[in-house]
Amino acid sequence: MNNEEFERRMAFFLEQQARFDANLAKEQERNAEARTKQQEYAAQVNARLDRTDRQIAELVGFTGILRDALIGLTHHAERHDREMADMIKRGKETDARLNALVLVVERHLSGHQ
Repeated sequence: MNNEEFERRMAFFLEQQARFDANLAKEQERNAEARTKQQEYAAQVNARLDRTDRQIAELVGFTGILRDALIGLTHHAERHDREMADMIKRGKETDARLNALVLVVERHLSGHQ
């Protein structure tokens, strides 16, 4: 190998090395951009998760309030049912007494005519 061939090969190697370095720099830049985008996306996902966690906590709180309201309404309905049953019973007792009074009045009136 003569001096001229050596210099051509060296120039070729140096050119290849320069291309490699340029390609490596571009790849590193793309990787840095991808990392930045990934970090931005991760921040967005974390923000959404935080918001979702807060919303779930609110829903759990509302569920507790609704549960308590439902229990209160159930107790109220049970009390109402008991009161209605008592009123029906008293109504029947009143009907029986009224019927007895009507009989007494009818006998009294029929005896005076």
